[in-house]
Amino acid sequence: MSTTLKLKKNITSLFNNFALISVFLMLLNLLVKGLFLDHNSLGGDEPFTVYHAQMDIFSIIRLLSDGNNPPLFELILHYWIKVFGISELSVRLPSLFFSSFTVFFIYKLAHKHLNNKVALYASIIFIFSNYFTLYAQEARVYSLLGLLSIMSMNYFLDIINECKTYFEAEQLVNSIKLKIFALILINSLIIYAHYFGFFILLTQFIFIIYKRSIFIQYWKQILLIISTIGILYLPNVIVFYTRLIESSTKGTWVKAPKSIDSIYNMIRKFANEPLVATLVIAVFLASIVKYFIKRKVDSTNWNSSFIVFWFVFIFFFMFGISYLIPMFLDRYLIPSAIAFSILVAISIDYIVKKPRYSYITPIVICALFIATVKPSISNKRNVRETINKLIELKTANTLVLVCPQHFVLNFAYYYDSKIFKNINVKNPYFNIENDLKIQNIFSIKNISEVNFKEWDDIIYLDAGANFSFPNNNIIKKLNKSYILNGKHEFYQIFKIFDYKLKQP
Repeated sequence: MSTTLKLKKNITSLFNNFALISVFLMLLNLLVKGLFLDHNSLGGDEPFTVYHAQMDIFSIIRLLSDGNNPPLFELILHYWIKVFGISELSVRLPSLFFSSFTVFFIYKLAHKHLNNKVALYASIIFIFSNYFTLYAQEARVYSLLGLLSIMSMNYFLDIINECKTYFEAEQLVNSIKLKIFALILINSLIIYAHYFGFFILLTQFIFIIYKRSIFIQYWKQILLIISTIGILYLPNVIVFYTRLIESSTKGTWVKAPKSIDSIYNMIRKFANEPLVATLVIAVFLASIVKYFIKRKVDSTNWNSSFIVFWFVFIFFFMFGISYLIPMFLDRYLIPSAIAFSILVAISIDYIVKKPRYSYITPIVICALFIATVKPSISNKRNVRETINKLIELKTANTLVLVCPQHFVLNFAYYYDSKIFKNINVKNPYFNIENDLKIQNIFSIKNISEVNFKEWDDIIYLDAGANFSFPNNNIIKKLNKSYILNGKHEFYQIFKIFDYKLKQP
């Protein structure tokens, strides 16, 4: 055998080594997404999550029942921070680990049910996606939601394909029973992690109904699976129903899509840059045209059609329903975005089949993802820098006003970690607000809540006040009696106003 043939055989063998490639991809994901894990300030809802995770288990469940998220992630983080503390790096590590396990299951699903090339392409797209990097670097539930989504779909496809193999069997073989148990467990966890996890369950149910032969053969087992998940979810049914009714009647802060442009803008987020997104859409369209012209049936089409349905159903259903109940938001679309990575990989593998040219499109698309990755992508919340500047400006005789009120957790985390750790399970913000008031710091909705005229020096921290309380009148009132001594702005929404009393 010639040296060239031996080399080609060794490369092929390496390429087909599932364990080696999957471990390498997980480590690569850890490196790309973990290198700047504490680069961003803890911002947005991260302090909310970390603060509540410090509480006892019963209080976490009770208090989060009034919010928009089930408690699974906070319960996991509760035990994590008991060991590793609440530093930026510590509280974000679970999300990074969830992201790396997600790569493993993406590679596993595509390797087993599609082909090893699609598995590699999909994994590369996921690893170098700025969209997924952001959530891997955030102490929030979304990275866990992505992991549970791909795990669920992995077991679902395993079960469906094995059911096809053992279609004539009167009893399901033990391997399928174990996977059904795993699917029940994961699908129960996913709806305890986030309410939009129900879209994964709905996707599977609709698809199995569409495959009538399997549904007719195994309808008893399917009913048993649904019933078991329903029983396991009974403790949260009332909470889910209450949140659903409240969101549908009162609405949420999420806005409805303005136009069909929202679809392209979301694809841009999934695909890093306008150029990459445009090429990806072009590949999608070309693949669709080729499919309808060729109509060629191969061994991967059944599984490929499920991936297409998975992405299209969740993505466009959430887009359409958002005109009634707005939910078309990037973070909520993670279950669909996972399918997007695999769908792009399927398309770039399918578009050109001639051996000499088949690698051109995949190399171009994957190279563009790699070239446009931003491992230190901004979360647009420079809280750390903002609070450090405020501390620099503040004296013992300075009144500090902070608006909106809910920013108090972000503020306390960087102002004084001891204050942030002073939790109150009966009145969550009472201890923090009281401790800050002792230091002349008040979180307010409106200027009328505090007697500011007794002070010569005032610092006002605007953390997006006009969005939450558009008629707060804070700046308007301060400008009447005080001189603006300095103004400091921090990307993206934070402003510090340094006021001095007007001299008579």
